[in-house]
Amino acid sequence: MTDDDIQKKIADLEAELVQARAQTQSMGQLLENKLNEIYIHYHISRTISSVLDIQEMLLQIAGIIKKTIPFERMSLYLVGENRDTLELSYFSGLDIKQKIILDRGAGTPGGIVESGEHLHIHDLAAFYELFDDFIHFPDEQKNGGSYIGIALKVHDTTIGAIGMDTSRQFGLSVDDMDFMAILSHQIAAGIEKSRLFEKIQGLSQRDGLTGLYNHRMFEEKLQMEINRRKRTRYPLSLIMLDIDFFKQYNDTYGHQAGDSVLKELAEIIEGQSRSDSTDMCCRYGGEEFAMIMPELELHNAVKVAERLRVAVEGHAFSMDENKNQGRVTISLGVSGISDAHDITPEEFVKKADQALYLSKRNGRNRVSYSP
Repeated sequence: MTDDDIQKKIADLEAELVQARAQTQSMGQLLENKLNEIYIHYHISRTISSVLDIQEMLLQIAGIIKKTIPFERMSLYLVGENRDTLELSYFSGLDIKQKIILDRGAGTPGGIVESGEHLHIHDLAAFYELFDDFIHFPDEQKNGGSYIGIALKVHDTTIGAIGMDTSRQFGLSVDDMDFMAILSHQIAAGIEKSRLFEKIQGLSQRDGLTGLYNHRMFEEKLQMEINRRKRTRYPLSLIMLDIDFFKQYNDTYGHQAGDSVLKELAEIIEGQSRSDSTDMCCRYGGEEFAMIMPELELHNAVKVAERLRVAVEGHAFSMDENKNQGRVTISLGVSGISDAHDITPEEFVKKADQALYLSKRNGRNRVSYSP
């Protein structure tokens, strides 16, 4: 064998060695990717099985996914119960301060939900205006970036859409989209599980006739707010109210008419609560109702009670199928805590009840309060 033959043999062996190393590295990378996928599947499954609150579940899932897919912003829209709307149910990395509800077919999430198809865009510069309604890009994103849109399905029904983006062109790949498509089945199943839990929990927390929170939830909420007030010293108010001469109304018009009064009154009570607060409206029992109003001074709670009294006094209640109308009034008692004095839930309710009794004794259809 000549020197040239030997040199050629060495070169061939070196080339084979380089190729073998490349294959080994490729296999190692492939193995690492597979292990990452198994890791993500496992931890998402564990999260879904152990976390029932939908917001907490989505927060944890987003954190798990981010370890593998380099997104900067994520948004998740879910189809509403009436199937006509899409609501922004989760977002990360986005500056959004208000509730967002879209028509079912609106914007990018609507397109994804309607088509049931996933979407990948490697360069968003040319699509900024089209997709800004879904992703809410920062201004610098106008220069480019990449985006993945994933349809969430349970069986053959699309229940929502996930949007993920990054400011880097080609930052999110087709492989990332394919992997998210696989994960989407787990995520959708987890969302449905959480929704079912919330529905069942809601049934156990609500009064069957009026839809307001029941007495058990009243007690839990009041205890929670009193405990919070001990830490924060924020004011806390409680309104107790009772329908005047309700037994007489029932005896005159029948229990069906009485039930209609209770349901319509519940709607009026909710309408007078602060929509942007943590007020809780409850059916305390029978024809008695309650409103727990955190961070509201007594004098303002008295104003709420008076507005509620006037609204009920002026309302025509449905009495029967022929839409005959009846009138009822309510008596209200208000109590409040705004100083450093600690109080038990029982004492707080007793103060409001005493004020309610004062309204009854002084002629009904009025508001009384107990400082």
